[in-house]
Amino acid sequence: MIKKTPLLSFFLLMVFHFLNAQPIPNRAYKSSIKTVQCHKQGWPLSYPIIHIGSSDKILVSFDDLVGETRDYYYSIVHCDEGWEPSQLMETEYARGINKVALLDYAYSFNTSIDYVHYQLTFPNEDLSPLVSGNYVLKVYENTQTSNPVLSQRFMVTEQLVDVIPQVKYTMNSELRKAKQEIDLTIFHPNFEMSNPLNDVKVSIFQNGRTDNAITRLKPQFIKQNELVYNYNRETLFEGGNEFRWLDLRSIRFQSSKIKDITFHAPYSHVELFPDEILAGQSYFFNNDFNGRYVIEIQEKDEPEIEADYVFVHFNLPRSAPLVGGEVHLVGALTNWQFTEKSKMEYNFNLKQYETSLLLKQGFYNYQFAFKPNNLREASVGLFEGSHSKAENDYLILVYYRGMGDYYDRLIGVSQVNSVSNR
Repeated sequence: MIKKTPLLSFFLLMVFHFLNAQPIPNRAYKSSIKTVQCHKQGWPLSYPIIHIGSSDKILVSFDDLVGETRDYYYSIVHCDEGWEPSQLMETEYARGINKVALLDYAYSFNTSIDYVHYQLTFPNEDLSPLVSGNYVLKVYENTQTSNPVLSQRFMVTEQLVDVIPQVKYTMNSELRKAKQEIDLTIFHPNFEMSNPLNDVKVSIFQNGRTDNAITRLKPQFIKQNELVYNYNRETLFEGGNEFRWLDLRSIRFQSSKIKDITFHAPYSHVELFPDEILAGQSYFFNNDFNGRYVIEIQEKDEPEIEADYVFVHFNLPRSAPLVGGEVHLVGALTNWQFTEKSKMEYNFNLKQYETSLLLKQGFYNYQFAFKPNNLREASVGLFEGSHSKAENDYLILVYYRGMGDYYDRLIGVSQVNSVSNR
């Protein structure tokens, strides 16, 4: 029998941790939790990224459709570049008591269903991050820290390097019309890197998607105080198309995409006109939110508590169902994820894909995508078409873990737009 010493027990605990660690997603774990938003305070369409030690704050908000207050608390978890919990102890990455009561809430007013709107700003006097990197904010009821009602990612950067990205037309003639290539250079004259090939990892995200993210990208060329990423196929993204839009700011007056609005207690039901398959059509620029949404209402003043929830019925005609995969609704309205909630079902009688979502009044963007079975990445090309001219946002994250470091530092962040960059 092996005698368990304190050192051996610690080693076994760490092995168990790494074998069971999983990336923590953006997710609501209760069906009553809706409209989870996380962004920089005062900028609803921004990424949840703040500079360490700055006055920047992140606003996290959500609704609980149970309609009565709960004893919610929140805490933060430091993660590695792959969004798995890092090796840091709470005292090493969090200042304050990492269990804070969520006391900022308000009841809905004059809505068809009751809900409670919660929000918090972070960092605050009770809790703030001590180091850079990826973080997950967890909200849970009472003391059930291992059973969260939601988890939401955010990032804290040190900005120790300059990241210069560029969106280009690929040199590959076969892919030039449909793909966008992301090149970048990292300048680090004031930050020493002894082994950047192993110590630096770069991630690139298109809009808010994670399924097609390029991660753990290594530099192609290493120069004096300069890392060059000038790949060809390794940094290609499907250009896609401009996002479709949906205006739900009023349920008294129908916007041009709404076919009918009916009320079946306690919800209004919004039936949309059939969407059109755009693949094969010419590209036209449309100023959109790149898949995001904003909560707004036309007839009232406080959308956070006066906007109603409505069932929206989407449909996409197609003569026959696709085989070998699933059709999904893509965008922030489905949390950029491919789950049962985003999946569309084929109606053989009406010859169309259909799904219904419960959405809070606002202005939404969305697209349709095909996700092949057993693959992580989905494609919008079958329904939206794919154009290298399309307007997309790209987020570049630079992580560093040098010799002796035991967590991934976020040392550089940059954003680039495919249209304004050219």
